[in-house]
Amino acid sequence: MTEWNYDYSETLWMKMFLARPDFEHGRSEVLITFEQALDIVKAVDNLTKGVRKIIYLVGWQGLGHDDCHPVMEPVNDALKRCCDATGRESLLWLYNEAKKYNTVISVHVNVSDAVAVTPILDELAAANALCNDLSGRPAVLQTLNGRDCYKTSYPQLWDSGIFKRIIDRFCELFPAREAGTVHLDNFCIAESLNPKTYLEEQDAARNKMLDYLQELGIDVTSEYTYREAHFRNESVTHPNRKLLYASAGEDMTEINWEDVPIRTLGRIPATWWTSQVSMRECMDIPPATYSGHLTDKKLLNVFYGAMHGEDIWMKLGVDPAVWVPEFVRQFCTLQLPYFYLNRYERRSYREEDGGYTVFFSDGVVSDGKNGRITKNGALLKDGGDVLLPLDEKNTVFIAYSENGRTGEWAIPDAAFTKADVFRIAPDGCIPAGTAETAEGKIALSLAPGEAKRIQRKK
Repeated sequence: MTEWNYDYSETLWMKMFLARPDFEHGRSEVLITFEQALDIVKAVDNLTKGVRKIIYLVGWQGLGHDDCHPVMEPVNDALKRCCDATGRESLLWLYNEAKKYNTVISVHVNVSDAVAVTPILDELAAANALCNDLSGRPAVLQTLNGRDCYKTSYPQLWDSGIFKRIIDRFCELFPAREAGTVHLDNFCIAESLNPKTYLEEQDAARNKMLDYLQELGIDVTSEYTYREAHFRNESVTHPNRKLLYASAGEDMTEINWEDVPIRTLGRIPATWWTSQVSMRECMDIPPATYSGHLTDKKLLNVFYGAMHGEDIWMKLGVDPAVWVPEFVRQFCTLQLPYFYLNRYERRSYREEDGGYTVFFSDGVVSDGKNGRITKNGALLKDGGDVLLPLDEKNTVFIAYSENGRTGEWAIPDAAFTKADVFRIAPDGCIPAGTAETAEGKIALSLAPGEAKRIQRKK
């Protein structure tokens, strides 16, 4: 098994969308500056004390999201601090400052797409490192920010040395090796028709690229579960089938995605959209080997999953009075149960109408249909009411109630009898008295949407 720099099943890893291009006006539409990003980092750390965090910045280069691919420069100057000369100077400032708040800053990049305005388009075309149509011309397979976009052909991208040059330059621009992780977006395979490159060649080249990053000490997280079939026959909806492969004159019969291996298993430890994964694979693949946000709702309801963060700030903005309540809800009802269940071995499951029940080691049971988690009969999560340990030593617990709750809560694993209680807030934990445990229970009162930290009394 590959030794990753991080256990992504016990790390809060999220994206943060900073900016998108406005090519019509030659500017960057900024949602979050580097300075505002640090304010969010500080607040998130106060809300999740004791949790290691990774935040991947989106739109940090060029004029914003999906600009410049596959090159990874320049840094977006529209995001910089007034006191800094360049965007890169502010990015490095953010990277170093975030360390003080248990947070690793990394970035969202893309070597799969080549936008028509990328400065290395001619170099890619000369190396046949773009997926071509039957005539041998680079095939436009989508538009990004209203501009034509091609797909890179991995064997030529690797053999030409272009991939290495992009990555080596990136490591000069940003301390990726120190961060130890990077997000490679949309790292799916596209087969070129002329010269013909088959799926197996593309897959082998992608593995070489992933191995090179691993040699540099950089983990790769990505967007999807990559289990591609020839001409994407595992997915009739994939645009490559319509825009490229349909002209190839070969069999386009759909096949079952479950018959295709997860091609990057063991090389990519975590993806945002953990799609096309079966229940059996969820049971058999340890979350430390492969984790993420399950796109199948019944699986998500029973295993929970990584929260994105990105959607919260994109929708609600940077004012903590607005975004914090939703962040706390997702952290407590999605991320915290995910952390907890990932500490136990997945033993067996039962499928029922509307969901699964999974039986873990040590008497832990997750009832996905009803949103409940129990341990040896003690109810630890009931819908929007949650009381779960934050640490494996059971010295710190987080309590949360979506609608408010007063009374006794089950806390069977508490490694204490007396605890300090704090109300969780973006500016830091606010003392809220003390509490005692007796016979595996604790008395707590929570207002709607409130979260409290219960920790062993010093």
